[in-house]
Amino acid sequence: MAQRNCPKCQSTMQEGWVLDNTHGGRAVASWVEGEPKKSIWVGVKLEGKQPIEIESWRCSRCGFIEQYAKG
Repeated sequence: MAQRNCPKCQSTMQEGWVLDNTHGGRAVASWVEGEPKKSIWVGVKLEGKQPIEIESWRCSRCGFIEQYAKG
């Protein structure tokens, strides 16, 4: 695991992930390009776009969160 330092206070950051509660389960939150388009049936439409899981880092001192969508 890589180590990062907080851009705000220079303390050590912890790697983690953002929880996405779904109907009947849990998932890692994802980033999708463009503006969300609402759907009555599924919440939001993807229209062929590829979701990218979000990598998240939290500062153990000040709580600042930094997120990346590496694809």
